[in-house]
Amino acid sequence: MVPSHMCKLPMPCAPMLHSSWISSWLPSWCPTSPSQLKDAEEKILKSECRPFSRQHVRISSGNYLWTLAFSTQQQQSPTTPLVLLHGFGGGVALWALNLDSLSSSGPVYALDLLGFGRSSRPQFSTDPREAEDQFVAALEEWREKVGLQEMVLLGHNLGGYLSAAYTLKYPHRYFVCVLHIEFRSKKCID
Repeated sequence: MVPSHMCKLPMPCAPMLHSSWISSWLPSWCPTSPSQLKDAEEKILKSECRPFSRQHVRISSGNYLWTLAFSTQQQQSPTTPLVLLHGFGGGVALWALNLDSLSSSGPVYALDLLGFGRSSRPQFSTDPREAEDQFVAALEEWREKVGLQEMVLLGHNLGGYLSAAYTLKYPHRYFVCVLHIEFRSKKCID
């Protein structure tokens, strides 16, 4: 988040600041930019000890999902990949303090859900079921593009909900894991 004293609000917002309840919270919430998000994410992920790749995975309709991949090289005894889905308003950096330990025993993917973080921002339906279907379809397209046959889904908040929705639609090959995660500090040893 950008400090409010550094934020330049669009002109239509200025009159609202003095005339409504919005003034109590809007100054602390400012629009940001893709470059600021990229810089912030890179700073947060600098603490990762394990090497990882990052890419936009293209799906249909010109959309893409920002993806981090850890420990995805061929292994002697392959394990089912763990796919991390963040909560509402979050992104891949939500998992920063957990990525090293989670990827210590096998492949891990963290992705920004459609409409969040560094993923594309399509127009979503205002119908809740249709919007849910958009998220689930995007995740299935992502799975196909990445080439995963099966996966363990670990979701936080909205990511937990979407993990369950996805598993209900595709029950034949997926296991869902929805947990409340305690985030802890960590230290890297070089």
